[in-house]
Order: sequence, then C-alpha cells, then structure tokens
Amino acid sequence: MSAPTLLQIVPTLAGGGLARATLDAAQAVIAAGGSAIVASPGGAMVPDLLRLRATHLELPDSSHAVWGRLTLPGKLAASLRDAKVDVVQARSPVTGWVARALARRLGIKWIATLHRPFLAQDLAGRFIERRQTRADAMIAVSEHVARDALERFPDLEDRLETIPPGINFDRFDPAVVRADRLIRLAGELRVPDGRPLVLWPGRFTEDNGQKILIEAIKRMDRDDVFCLLLGSTGASTPFEKELESAVVAAGLQGRVQIGPYVDDMPAAYMLADAVVATGGARQGFSRTLIEAQAMGRPVVTEDGGGAAETIRVGVTGWLAAPGDPAALADALQAALSLSTERRAELARAAQEHVRGQFSLAQSNARLLSLYERLRPAA
Repeated sequence: MSAPTLLQIVPTLAGGGLARATLDAAQAVIAAGGSAIVASPGGAMVPDLLRLRATHLELPDSSHAVWGRLTLPGKLAASLRDAKVDVVQARSPVTGWVARALARRLGIKWIATLHRPFLAQDLAGRFIERRQTRADAMIAVSEHVARDALERFPDLEDRLETIPPGINFDRFDPAVVRADRLIRLAGELRVPDGRPLVLWPGRFTEDNGQKILIEAIKRMDRDDVFCLLLGSTGASTPFEKELESAVVAAGLQGRVQIGPYVDDMPAAYMLADAVVATGGARQGFSRTLIEAQAMGRPVVTEDGGGAAETIRVGVTGWLAAPGDPAALADALQAALSLSTERRAELARAAQEHVRGQFSLAQSNARLLSLYERLRPAA
C-alpha cells in the first residue's frame, strides 16, 4: 500500500521551525509514494514546498478563529473534492479549529500537532487551544509539551505521542559548507570581522525572550561581542520595532543587530561562536539548537522548556535560569571563552549527540506510521 495523501493546515510558511517541520513531513510522505498538500497563507518557504512536488493551497491571512471556522472548511472541502485526502494535520490551535471541521466534512481523521505548551491567558484563547484535544491523535514535539498537555488533560494519554522533529544531516554538515558561502553570507549580513558572534535565529512575531538576551549582552560589558537576531521577513512587526527600541535603550547599537530571514542557515551557524535560544517554559522545542549542534556550535538556552531537552548540559551547551539576564550572560561568557581544543571536543560531542537523538529519518518513520494508522481502511 502506498503512503497516504496528507493535508497539513499551517498558520504560515514564512520560515521558522514550524514551517520547516511542515516541509519535512510533506517530503516524507512524497518519498514514501504518497501525496502532500499544504494549506497556508503563504510565505518565503512556498517555493521550497513546490520543489518537493507538493501542492499549496493559498489561505486568507486571517487568525480570526470564528471566521475561519465558518468559512474555510467549506472552501477547502470544495478545493479538495478530487484529492482523496486521507489524513488532516493541523499545526496550531487556530488551524486545528479548521482541521476538525474539514475532517468531519471529508469523513476522515485529523491530528493536532502541539508545537508549544498551552499558553493562552484569555478565555477565547483557552477555548481555541482546548479544541485541539478533540483530535483523533495528537503529536507533542517534546516531553515538555507532552507533560504540559497531560497535566491539563490526563485523558489524552492514549491519543498523545511525542515525536521530536529531526534534521537533515546531509544539509547540516560542516564539511559541505564552503568558504565562499561563509564570505558571501557574512557580507550580506554585515558581520564584523574578528568579533565573537552570538546568533539568535527566530521569528519576530512575539516575545520569546529576545529582550532578555539584549539585556544579557549589555551585562556582559564586552565591546567586542556582536549579537545578531536573525529572522526578519521584511516590514517590521510591532514586536520587531519593540526590539529595535530595546537595543537603542540599552545603548547597544553596533553590538546588537536585527537581520533578515536567511535560507542558508548551515552557513549562518558556521559564522557563529555561540547560538542562543530563549523563551524558557514557553519553548516547545528548538530546531535552532539541534541544527547548531549538528554544525558543531556551542549552544545556550534557558531552562524549563523543550529547548533544554535538546542539549547535553556542560557537554554540548549551557543552561541559564529562565528570565535571568545575568545567568544568560554568564552562560554566554562560558561559551565564548572556550579554548580551541575544548571547542573542537564540544563540536564532536554535539554532532554525535544530535545524530543519535534527532535523526530526520527516525522522526519521519514515526510520522508515517501514525498517518498509516489513521488513514481510512481500504
């Protein structure tokens, strides 16, 4: 039997770990002989998706859950009349709302993917998050996310599976990154020569601890350290403007810089002396940290979230107390103070660690098994 036809409904393909996970799942299904469809408002990674021979359905750029619940399922069902979709996978609370209604129309099962803990504070947000628990199956991207879900909803145990994302080690391999790629990217990003580079890759849609990092860089009191917050997608978001103001308020112009979304992340990691993920308990996982370790880079993150599960503390990276700029500054100092010999040892340990724990092939095999269990009987 061939692999199923998978429909993923996602909030954006503008970059980041969620978008990359979407493409990885699509590629896995296609490689196994199935078909992949992604419905999203679009973004920078749509061309990458199409190169996989997947189908993209353009959705309106609206996060209004009630509007989406009333209009999108019918429109999607009409668009998919001849596609014979077997499984629907949602990758956010709002898209879960749409996926449930669509799956009922199509008479198939659906999966809610938990990329982060249940975080909503307002009544409407909590209601939308809870709708994910009605899925036929649920995927948690880390043990942290799984624990959070089961503490809130113990009856999910039989429907919840923890499947951490994996990465492509053919792409994230220091041996394949040529010097010309590094020189070109360093020029594009205006990375100063001879200064230690701290890299924070991510999206600037909300506060994930970036201000803590800015304060930590200030506390380090090192004029030579250059920090690059990487992931802007063009027009500044309201939060990106907040970050720009925070940099100015801290007097760190020229030492902390916001840079664009970069497709060549292997080269970006190779430029870095330390790679950081912040967010504490809000972090469901950190693809950034496993990619950076695959490239042999020291990593630093805050304790208490899914990101902390990706490192070997004291061996491949450092943990800092969440929300503590001083602790984060100390961890960064430790990462930047490694001797050449110790850095080489760390690189070897980091690559061995992620290759053993975060293989894309292993992650895809588990996803395909789940899709197969949920598809309609022949």
